[in-house]
Amino acid sequence: MITQSPHYKWILVVVLFVVSAVNYADRTALSSVLTLLRSDLKLTDVQLGLVASAFFWVYALGIVVAGFVADRVSRSRLVVVSLFLWSLVTLATGYVHSFTGLMIARVALGAAECLYIPAALALIADHHGPDTRGGAISSNLAGMSLGLIAGGTLAGYIGQNWGWRTAFHWLGWIGIAASVVVAFLVRDAAQPKTGAKVEQEALSIPTSLGLLLRTRSYYMILLQGMLTSAGVQMFFSWLPLYYQETYHMSLAGAGFSGTFMLQATALLGVILGGIASDRVVRNAPQRRALVMAVFYLAAAPFLLVFLIQPSFLVLGVGIAIFSLFRSFGQANENLILVDLLPAKLRSSALGIFLFCCNAPGSVAVVLAGWIKGEAGLNVAFASVSGLIALAACAALAAYYWIPGDYQRLEARLAGAKQNSVVPATGSA
Repeated sequence: MITQSPHYKWILVVVLFVVSAVNYADRTALSSVLTLLRSDLKLTDVQLGLVASAFFWVYALGIVVAGFVADRVSRSRLVVVSLFLWSLVTLATGYVHSFTGLMIARVALGAAECLYIPAALALIADHHGPDTRGGAISSNLAGMSLGLIAGGTLAGYIGQNWGWRTAFHWLGWIGIAASVVVAFLVRDAAQPKTGAKVEQEALSIPTSLGLLLRTRSYYMILLQGMLTSAGVQMFFSWLPLYYQETYHMSLAGAGFSGTFMLQATALLGVILGGIASDRVVRNAPQRRALVMAVFYLAAAPFLLVFLIQPSFLVLGVGIAIFSLFRSFGQANENLILVDLLPAKLRSSALGIFLFCCNAPGSVAVVLAGWIKGEAGLNVAFASVSGLIALAACAALAAYYWIPGDYQRLEARLAGAKQNSVVPATGSA
């Protein structure tokens, strides 16, 4: 069986690369057909912003719960269930006929997709040690970038030629078929065969929270994630429409340009960032935070190009360089968490982290819709430079705090294990 292969840990990476691509394709498809939705359902710009943000609000709230769940049940089963559910919702989205129906569909999509990433990233970390973890996790993040490109382009092309409903039907059926195949290809990491009983137990939720909330560098990683995600979500949700209105592009062209210039370079940056991070870290895991800070500082100035209202080519180059540097640095954020935290805390920590990333992102999407009417999207996009610079400062603080936090966390974990009473039913 393929799951018994000595190379299974890399087979898992390939499988989850594809699933992550489907995940992000389904969530981003909406942004490429906003014009069609606005016309068909008679929506205002504010309603478009609410529809786009509804997903992120539910996703952000649900992912905290999903993280704690993934530390206590089978992570592989959670991956399959999430894939099936969000694909079913994507299919159903093609049948809505009102603003209310569209809002319900986006809420349901957020609830279904939130189960996936904490389980998937922790599952990869379970199968990979520190020497290969950077390349493995960054490959999964690259799948997300590929999904953003494919989802935006495919939805825009299908929507332009056959209608936006057909785009969601196709994406939904692709995901449902994939869930059947993936069910046979993912499995949890083997439990340790030796060790005390306490090693086979998951920490209680209050204990997990207590350990995380007393780790200073964890706060800094949360902060940088909030700052970068707020800016990036502005781009994902509004850049295709910006291209349509500014450069008078077709839906397919705007969907491609609005995702490709961000995500093609992001895909390259996240892969190189993860691999390079494995080389730089060696026995000093805090170096991942230093790499993050350096590349954030390098990325920040390039978005100021929006202030001069440049040509399509100049703007594309600025966005591409920003995305490359930003993703090179951001490739380290999940790696910092899984290096710093023991397996029993990883999904929980990732769930809280992703909540903190998505909550500001949902506000930023609506805020960008308001700024669009008041000052233009140029101003909203240029302001992201300041957010990225502040994120670099947070990463530098984490760099100085990680060594001490790691030692204190180990000592606290040793004491907490003796009081843990929650049995683990999956890989933890």
